[in-house]
Amino acid sequence: MIKRLLVGLAGTPATRAKIDTALDIATREGASLSLLSVIDVDRLARVGPVPVGAGYAARGMAEERARQSRARAADAIDLFVSEAERAGVPVRVLRAEGDPFACLGQAWRTHDLCLLGLRGWFDHGVVAEPEGALMRLITQGVRPILAVPETPRPIRKVLVAYNGSMESAKAMKRFCQMRLWPDAAVEVAIVGGEGGEALLSDAAAYVAEHGYRVSTAQLSGVPERALAEHAEATVADLTVLGSGFRSALLGKVFGSTTLALVQASERPLLLSH
Repeated sequence: MIKRLLVGLAGTPATRAKIDTALDIATREGASLSLLSVIDVDRLARVGPVPVGAGYAARGMAEERARQSRARAADAIDLFVSEAERAGVPVRVLRAEGDPFACLGQAWRTHDLCLLGLRGWFDHGVVAEPEGALMRLITQGVRPILAVPETPRPIRKVLVAYNGSMESAKAMKRFCQMRLWPDAAVEVAIVGGEGGEALLSDAAAYVAEHGYRVSTAQLSGVPERALAEHAEATVADLTVLGSGFRSALLGKVFGSTTLALVQASERPLLLSH
């Protein structure tokens, strides 16, 4: 059950898709929306090497970048709030300045689903490697994340990427239990692997018992390429992915399949762990 949806806003090109997706979910679920705008002032101030005597100009450039970022965020918030109020969806606005990861992590503690852009988020692309940023958020406990591209689309067909791992199983179960798109057709796909048939059969039975129309597909080849091509060929509207990371002595090592799909996808992704 989704009752609180957290939306990261900054006036990026995905704003329209976020509005349509968030209002669709909130209206059907009777949920409220929290719009989070984070301005990373420190990052915006990094304008590169500054020649001697050019400090004033550099400060002016940093201030202008911050001003533009705030203006884009304000425009996105105004549009979002007006449409939410028109739809009768409760909405609150959260504004913060600082580290986007920390700010979103703090806000996430009292929400059920996080909606972000598939490409850049918050400071209009200021965060480097946005795909990696999504993965970093998951490892910090922000999950599930619904990441949407610039073009909104209704969710009628869902591809669940499954390989029998605990991460992929958790993502599949989270999708089924949330029941955000109960009328969607679901296909569970596995790439190669010994015992794939048995894994698919077991997973399909689980999905079916949650009331979905379900089919299966056993693919071959490089996992990320096979899944991306299959999603394109079958016109899947959403792909469900486990984060697939494993602990390392220093930091985290992310699943290459998941990260590659995040980087290449032009369709919404539901990411969990």
